[in-house]
Amino acid sequence: MVNDAAADTCDELTCFSDAQAALLTARSLVYLTDLKLDGGRHGTIVAASYADAQSVARARGRGERVIGRIAHGFLHGLRRRLRKVYGSEGACA
Repeated sequence: MVNDAAADTCDELTCFSDAQAALLTARSLVYLTDLKLDGGRHGTIVAASYADAQSVARARGRGERVIGRIAHGFLHGLRRRLRKVYGSEGACA
């Protein structure tokens, strides 16, 4: 099990502005992950393919599982929830 502080590094969208994240999502480059944390947390990975996203998730060593690509309309609500859980500042702040 991973603590909440370690989960902060599992949301790669924190490195991008809302406009940049929307562009990446529109181009199908953002993948949603399921973290093995209390409360069913989610993370994001920016990758060129599903296989690349899986490789990143495995390399993090936090029990992440890639669920699939994030659809363009789903992004806004997800970012709001991730910021509520992890705070407005993430790993890139």
